[in-house]
Amino acid sequence: MLELPSLRELEVFRATISAGSATSAAQRLGISQPSVSRALAQIEQRVGMILFLRQNGRLVPTAEALALNNELDDVFESLDRVRRFAVEADASRGGRLRVLAPPSFCSHFVTPTIVEFKQAHPNVLIEFRVVSSQEAINRITSCEADLAVTTNRVAHAGVRMETMLQTQSICAMPIGHRLASRQTIHAKDLEGENFIALTSNLKARRGVDRIFERGGITRNIIVETTTNHAACECVAAGLGITVINPFPVISNFTGQIVIRPFVPKFEHSVYAVFPSETAPNWLGRAFLSYLKRNAINWRA
Repeated sequence: MLELPSLRELEVFRATISAGSATSAAQRLGISQPSVSRALAQIEQRVGMILFLRQNGRLVPTAEALALNNELDDVFESLDRVRRFAVEADASRGGRLRVLAPPSFCSHFVTPTIVEFKQAHPNVLIEFRVVSSQEAINRITSCEADLAVTTNRVAHAGVRMETMLQTQSICAMPIGHRLASRQTIHAKDLEGENFIALTSNLKARRGVDRIFERGGITRNIIVETTTNHAACECVAAGLGITVINPFPVISNFTGQIVIRPFVPKFEHSVYAVFPSETAPNWLGRAFLSYLKRNAINWRA
């Protein structure tokens, strides 16, 4: 008798097709890569089909896998309706949600998400604090907040982290700049350029500095600022060039600056952080789903 895969196994299956690798699927689901591989092997055994081929480190879905994934669309759409119903039912009870985020994520990501969430859940009291990434981690570990957004990856017993988005640094320059005609900007191209930098206490600044130091490249740093938004404002005013994480501010400068991929690649991750002592309450889980959706929409 055919043994059907479990719902969790099917979630792993769909995440793997979407992500293209077991590692990416594991990050998306918040589980280990071996757990993804085991779940895929169990599904193949249960349905008696080969669902993925291994090619150059990636999992390529077979025709059978794609057909199965299409059949599952209706199933998971129904489950999403059930989840939304449960969230809306919980929302009618009200509650309090405590959110923390650094300045870079406020105006263009967290605050609009809070407005959207509040409109959908009018009975919920939302306490939003704008703090540094380090202070956000400290408050999470002491259970003074339900959820924080940060780019800092930390190994701390008091926190649990979930990746929401991964991006790569871009080079932003004024319109009409001599490098604007290039499709890609290399670090060596910025030798002697007027440069807008983040302040030296920020992790992203230290990472960019190392790239130029390793290449022996000298920039003319003329402004230091604490936020990517302020850096882009300086670029738009024609003061110089910057290398930053494009999320979430870059979409607000369309038509005001020129952006190009930057080489070598410098990756950034955006995390949701929870206290490890307690599982996120329904408000934290619901708000995280809004954040994830808006992060995905930003990338699109």
